[in-house]
Amino acid sequence: MNKPETQNELLLEVEQFIAENPQIDEVDLISSDLAGNFFSKRYPLGKLPAMAKKGFAIPGSMYVMGTNGEPVEVKYGWTDGDPDVHAYLVPGSLTISNWLNKDRAQMQFTSLRDGQPNTLEPRNCLKKMIERFKTLDLLPVVAFELEFYLLDPRRDQAGLGQVALNPKTGQRDNAAILGRERISDFEDVLDEIVLSCQLQNIKTGAICAEMGRGQYEINFEHYDNALEAADKTCLFKRIVKEVAKKHGLLASFMAKPFMNEPGNGLHMHVSMNNKDGLNIFDGGDNNNDQGSCELINAIGGLMQLMPASMAFYAPNINSYRRYTSDNCATVSRSWGYENRTVAFRIPLAQEGNWRVENRVCGADANPYLAMAVTLASMHYGMSKKLDPGAPSANSIDEADPEVPFDLRSALTHFCEQETLAQYFGEEFTALYALHRHAELKAFEQFISAREYDWYL
Repeated sequence: MNKPETQNELLLEVEQFIAENPQIDEVDLISSDLAGNFFSKRYPLGKLPAMAKKGFAIPGSMYVMGTNGEPVEVKYGWTDGDPDVHAYLVPGSLTISNWLNKDRAQMQFTSLRDGQPNTLEPRNCLKKMIERFKTLDLLPVVAFELEFYLLDPRRDQAGLGQVALNPKTGQRDNAAILGRERISDFEDVLDEIVLSCQLQNIKTGAICAEMGRGQYEINFEHYDNALEAADKTCLFKRIVKEVAKKHGLLASFMAKPFMNEPGNGLHMHVSMNNKDGLNIFDGGDNNNDQGSCELINAIGGLMQLMPASMAFYAPNINSYRRYTSDNCATVSRSWGYENRTVAFRIPLAQEGNWRVENRVCGADANPYLAMAVTLASMHYGMSKKLDPGAPSANSIDEADPEVPFDLRSALTHFCEQETLAQYFGEEFTALYALHRHAELKAFEQFISAREYDWYL
């Protein structure tokens, strides 16, 4: 449970919200599972003060649901009687959702198991990594970037997805990169996404029309609270999908919805502040062209653990369709300065803003787990003072044979790599592998139309 002083602040937050929003009578309580989806329960808003004081119970198996929200055959919920975990509200997360038939409140919750943070909950995995740095008096400062597609809710004759129809022209969206008219023509849905973000205290930045037909990106600000940043990213994905539906569209964070279009990426920027608020990745005047040794060592950890980390960076079967040689997604263990074809890029450091950008992940990755494995890798590299080798100045388009590019191989690398198990814990490591293997098995047992076309 929250500490008494936090409980008091939480109760004040709830009571103030109720007083300021008399038109709202219901609240959706939400939390994120292993697959990166929110599950929720809806309550009368008047129940919230009691929950702020005492919390509530939720089945622990909810955190191990599959991608479609269905049970998958793992230990939890199948052989243990499906016990409850104790849920408690996340302070500062009470906001308004405005995309349904009426405004409702929304609040996140997290969980305890046997009186300790539930290690099977992705949010707690990230919290655990942040605490690793806290013991070193270091604070990760992070930002997420997410690409998504706007799609027509109607499939084509083959059952495949289609790019959204332009609401002003009636034509399919085009692929004009940074196209002004694309943003203008879809302004109704994009503007409401930004408005919904404001209602949920998500600070957005630039809006870009990306390389793919129907593909867009909305940037976020940097946060010195990596947990809050991941919270906002998960909430953003929910907002985009719900607002798109309100406008008669579908929004997809699928890694590769179209084979002939660029995939959706999740890029993560990380710098590191010390207890005085100074960025230790800044090499100072003596090293102002390369960043600090700590930055280089952090990249060394990212490089060494990348093969085992792919199970988090690319958690689904479709994830691996994104890794092609067209330089829209990295295909190698590589790093460099101002090079968008490498896995770990050091962007132009304006005013000493040195950071590393992890460009490996697909937008289908769970933001909590993707950031958790990124921080774990950086912590490992810094503690072991790992050397990443020479930076790459040229475009990298050859697949690295040591990096797995299918889910089964990625899970094998993850299970065989002891370092990540030490960071995440043996219980979580075993569960995550079992969870992804169960979904892989379920997917492979489905007969597609192509099998009839080829083999009937």
